[in-house]
Amino acid sequence: MFADSLAASPDLFARVLPKVFLDKHLALDPPLRPSLRPPLAFRDCKINTDAIPNTVGSAVVRMGDAVAICGITAFVHDAPSSSSSSSPPTLYTNIDLVGRGSSPPLPEYMALSHSIFEAAAAARLYDPAQLRINDFQTLVLQAQIQLLSPTCQADVAWAALVSALRSTLLPTILPSDDTDINNNDSDPLFSSTQTTPLLLSPSYTSSLPWCINFGLARDNLILADIDGRVEDLSIDSRLTLILSATTDDDSLISVSLSSGSNAFTKQIVKQCVDLARSRAAQLDRILLSQI
Repeated sequence: MFADSLAASPDLFARVLPKVFLDKHLALDPPLRPSLRPPLAFRDCKINTDAIPNTVGSAVVRMGDAVAICGITAFVHDAPSSSSSSSPPTLYTNIDLVGRGSSPPLPEYMALSHSIFEAAAAARLYDPAQLRINDFQTLVLQAQIQLLSPTCQADVAWAALVSALRSTLLPTILPSDDTDINNNDSDPLFSSTQTTPLLLSPSYTSSLPWCINFGLARDNLILADIDGRVEDLSIDSRLTLILSATTDDDSLISVSLSSGSNAFTKQIVKQCVDLARSRAAQLDRILLSQI
């Protein structure tokens, strides 16, 4: 009776036995995933920039059913003198699910936010010198990323961040006696008309770094772009790359590998890197069409 219920309701089957449900799909000839994508197919992606008011940069990214909304704001912060050897961060990230109100972020989103913060610092997305106002003040960027899906979020969150940075316009700080200001007693004096584009690092002029993930299923079958609850719960062997489409030595920013029931071989990793570079070039074209 229970087996008949599962057979009659694919949604129930996927919820109760997600790994068995995935294996049933991958055993087809040719194999298909629950989303009906072939194993090496990536999700459709749409990117809209300048989508949120009252921000210096913003982007909405949709990959399949996963959506991330990133809004970047700027504020003035005291900074060490330009001759100081210390360089505090000029970009902070905060990630949470849409609709949670003022509740504290859940631990998994705090961990995701920290990992993206560290990856952004390692990638050196831009020269922080262009944010400096004077010897003792600098602009600091705050990226607020809201997720509409609780699963498979790192790649779409990263895509929203780099897309928003690519469209960021830095405000000009004006003297207090200037009349062309949005004046607020507690806010810095930002120009309402004078802005400067945030210049990304020269290595990202032609191609941005993107976060791209892979999973390894039964019989070492590579699944590109893990998506949905079934794959998220069933695939424990994963490879996450942050890289650009170029083949320069510094184009590979980050590699995260977790081998569960299946192990990534050198040959499989190389194949994933090649697939990831092709995907990065595709995402570059999508973003370029929106700017």
